[in-house]
Amino acid sequence: MENNFIVDSINGENIGSDSMNSSSNSLQSSISSSSNKSIINNEDNYDDQKKEVLETIDLSDYYVPEPIKIDFEIEEINIKPNDIIVDKRIGFLIFILGMGNMLPFQTFLASLDYLDAIFPQYKMASTFPFIYMFVVCLTFIVLLRFQNKFKSHLILSSGFPCYISLMILTPIVIITSHTSIITYLIILLFMGLCAVIDGLCQGSIFSYASRFGPQYSLIAQTGTGVSSVVVVITRLICKLSDNNGKKIGAMVYFVISAIIILIAIFTFFYSLKIEKIRKIIIDDNNNKNNNNNEVENNNNNINEKEKHPFKEVFKRTYGFGFMVFFNFFIVLFLFPGIIVKIKSINGIRSDWWIFIMISVYNISDCMGKLLTSIFHQIIVPLKLVWSFLFGKTIFVLFFFLCIYNDNFNNEPMVLIFLIIFAFLSGGIVSYGVSEGPKRVELKYKPTCSIFLSLALNLGLMLGSSLNLLISFFM
Repeated sequence: MENNFIVDSINGENIGSDSMNSSSNSLQSSISSSSNKSIINNEDNYDDQKKEVLETIDLSDYYVPEPIKIDFEIEEINIKPNDIIVDKRIGFLIFILGMGNMLPFQTFLASLDYLDAIFPQYKMASTFPFIYMFVVCLTFIVLLRFQNKFKSHLILSSGFPCYISLMILTPIVIITSHTSIITYLIILLFMGLCAVIDGLCQGSIFSYASRFGPQYSLIAQTGTGVSSVVVVITRLICKLSDNNGKKIGAMVYFVISAIIILIAIFTFFYSLKIEKIRKIIIDDNNNKNNNNNEVENNNNNINEKEKHPFKEVFKRTYGFGFMVFFNFFIVLFLFPGIIVKIKSINGIRSDWWIFIMISVYNISDCMGKLLTSIFHQIIVPLKLVWSFLFGKTIFVLFFFLCIYNDNFNNEPMVLIFLIIFAFLSGGIVSYGVSEGPKRVELKYKPTCSIFLSLALNLGLMLGSSLNLLISFFM
């Protein structure tokens, strides 16, 4: 019995082990078959299963973005304008700074009728733009070379008070001085000092604007356009209040410009309370300090290859740089030097006719910038912008015909040409300076703004140089 029990137990164990083996084999085969089916299903329904997995897994627990962006930084190229909300306080600051910075140049420009009457032998309509733009370009080259050495908020804080002083001193010198050549040289010196400040402040303003986004660059351009309208209004009031357009009227005209610049600098000081502005200033200073440290490290590590900011910006935005360059090359070649040589055939007094042409240009240029800023959501084909840009060259022929051909020399036709020419100029430059920074990374946007401003001022300088050269033969 015991033996049988032992045998049965052994057999039972064998049977149990056999059954376990068989069950495990069947389990493995079922698993492999089910896995094979799963693989087949995965291959067939990969997209559906991927969606289910993504819905069930919260990727935010496993992914941390590299840079932590703040809400007012504009990231990359393809941005929907409707997704960008303009901060009204920052927008007003950029607007008033753009207007205040351009106001000294526009003040001198709108007073050409007055300056030309005082210094008729010095071709003020040609010498003033040339000297001003030449100094601005030199300043920009220095700023571009040593941009990490300059702190933007310090430039604005010191530059605008200097503007105010120069605006007040200019009419005082004109009224009190009795020697023509000395007065002329002092006025040119004041213009040159304004140009230095303009070059430094302009780069800082557009650097700030680009950091906030492309819409703010348009706002800055709109501010520069509005400044030209402001000086036209104040100049008109002064001319109407003073029969000769001199002395007291000129004094009031320059002082009004100084007051507007004073409002701009107070606005800037007040804006330092805005958290976003303070953040930009702190980041700007930290980036410049970091760039200085990187330059020192690169000098120690010669084998290290780092992208130079200017080279990277030029590679991505040279087309827009040429756009603003060529636009203002044509502008300063014709305006004001060539255009003010067009005479009125209906007997309009010379100083009033010059004032009318400058006013029409300034208002039309402002409208071009303003409409580009308002309708920035409309996508304008780049080829169309290039067509308008090169099409502007036809106005060179038009305005020379107005000077030398009596059939073209009538006031309505001259003003129509001037309106179209100025409107296109304002629209094209606004498009160029706003689209360029979209093509570069956030860290390159300030350099991109300086590069575009440099291209703009190079166009102004070379255009005014050609104008000065041709003026000696006219």
